[in-house]
Amino acid sequence: MGKIALNYIYLSRSHAGGKDQVGLNLLKGLQDIHVAEQYLVLCYDYSLQTLQKLAPDAEYVVLPSHAKGSELGRLLNLLLDNTLRIPQILTRYHCDVVYHLSCNNGFRKMPCISVEIPHDIKAISHRVLGSVKIPWYKYLIYRVLYAVDFALADYIIAISDTDRGEICHYFNRYKDKVVRIYNPIITPEVNGRKSEQKAYVCALNLQFHHKNIITLIRAFELLRGKTDCKLILMGSVPERVKYLKTYVEEHHLEDIIEFTGFLPDEQVQKILCQSRLYVNPSLNEGFGMTAVEALMLKVPTLLSDIPTNREVTQNLCRYYMPLQDPNALAKAIENCLSNPPTEQELDYRRQMMIQAYDYRVIAKDYHELFLHIQHKAG
Repeated sequence: MGKIALNYIYLSRSHAGGKDQVGLNLLKGLQDIHVAEQYLVLCYDYSLQTLQKLAPDAEYVVLPSHAKGSELGRLLNLLLDNTLRIPQILTRYHCDVVYHLSCNNGFRKMPCISVEIPHDIKAISHRVLGSVKIPWYKYLIYRVLYAVDFALADYIIAISDTDRGEICHYFNRYKDKVVRIYNPIITPEVNGRKSEQKAYVCALNLQFHHKNIITLIRAFELLRGKTDCKLILMGSVPERVKYLKTYVEEHHLEDIIEFTGFLPDEQVQKILCQSRLYVNPSLNEGFGMTAVEALMLKVPTLLSDIPTNREVTQNLCRYYMPLQDPNALAKAIENCLSNPPTEQELDYRRQMMIQAYDYRVIAKDYHELFLHIQHKAG
């Protein structure tokens, strides 16, 4: 029986959030369930050291990386490598299955069975989110990419039932290819959370408009004087969402709202553990890893009332709507702070998340799918 290939050339030079984390957690899971020696990992040179630390038992094929450039340039480089170089490697190493860590898998059929995880099809299913509309050229690019990918793929991984429903709705002809596997999450420790707790409300993932952080900022402005908590906003603030900082400065909210910038995972977990409440007001999620991580850390959690959030957190959180109403969110935050869950409730939520999403559990699901594909083909 041949190798199972993991196409990880999609990993960014710097951590790009949940999509990269899915790949890293999956690889670590395959190592920790003792099957990594069955896998061939394809990656660019800048990722090799990180990946080898996670899974030293795997075999690696390293491609020279391209010079840094625009996002369009990166898409074109991936398209060329997946069309010209990756098929040659798969043939040379006699691979039976290849798993692509993202979309944009090239313009030719792979020489083995191909499995793709698009993560979500937000650019198609939610072209308009709030006041932001995806430009027509990006919409067309993704429409073509998904259509080509789904036509050439043998299996498509949906990361939630909600995500599966959207893929099947917008690309109905490929619905029989879709398999739902949730995202793998490394279970964090919770030692000393109560003793370290501070007057914090926190949020993660500020980088995109659809994360709806502006509504959270406006809600916290309404809570000035009603709570002793400070809002901690963790993560990078790129140019496209600089208006978040501008709003805070123009409304003189620096004393109650703090931007941390990029933080390593350990620091993020520390602030989460110190917080009285984690809030995710996102308008759309394919899965929503940070909410699950907060529940695993036994942090009280408030989420936007969207189908994915309900599904993935198993209705164990507090939810609010209307999603872009600062008054509704402010009232929900106030209620959460004045009526926190019990320690028993927090323990139960943690255990339910671990049972469903621990990275070893999900790695086993993936491995069993790959083995099933191999046996079916062979």
